[in-house]
Amino acid sequence: MMSLSAFVLLVGLVLQETPPADVEVAPRTEFRTPEARLEQRLDALAQAQTPREAAPLVDEIRALWAHSGSDTISLLMDRGAAAEAAGDVDIAIRMYDHVTRLDPDFAEGWLAAGRMAARVEDWAYALETLNTALTLEPRRYDAYLTLGRVLERAEETQAALEAYDAALEIYPAHEDARQARDRLADALAGRSL
Repeated sequence: MMSLSAFVLLVGLVLQETPPADVEVAPRTEFRTPEARLEQRLDALAQAQTPREAAPLVDEIRALWAHSGSDTISLLMDRGAAAEAAGDVDIAIRMYDHVTRLDPDFAEGWLAAGRMAARVEDWAYALETLNTALTLEPRRYDAYLTLGRVLERAEETQAALEAYDAALEIYPAHEDARQARDRLADALAGRSL
């Protein structure tokens, strides 16, 4: 049993406004919703000068985009990603198809479905799913990049160039988008000569 003096001392410590000298307290930060954090990270990404500077921002942005808020959707996305990594295209397509049916407002599912449709050269479905992803989340630089690749395969060079430019507006330090854009710009300049 606690003595009265020990209890008073404990209450005094709890009510004390400053922590003891040997305790580190993290600075207080304002709570931000995931959408506010995403907006802040995307703004910072637009200012990043190098891929190295952009890398931690990209990691957090992808994590925010990947969060569905549903255990079922997360499980299906994980299984789809595992199947995709293992080269099991049919399973990956099936998992992502389930995601788009269960949560038609989840842009990540549409992007994954579009990526797989492009992989099996189902160009019409790839365009449909990528456009759906961009309608739901117009800041998806990765959807613009995939769209550019699909449009390139369809020999729609000008449209592909516009997709790469859109990706670079959001993520200017994206090396793949920059190289693809420069390659297409050079090809189009060569045609006009």
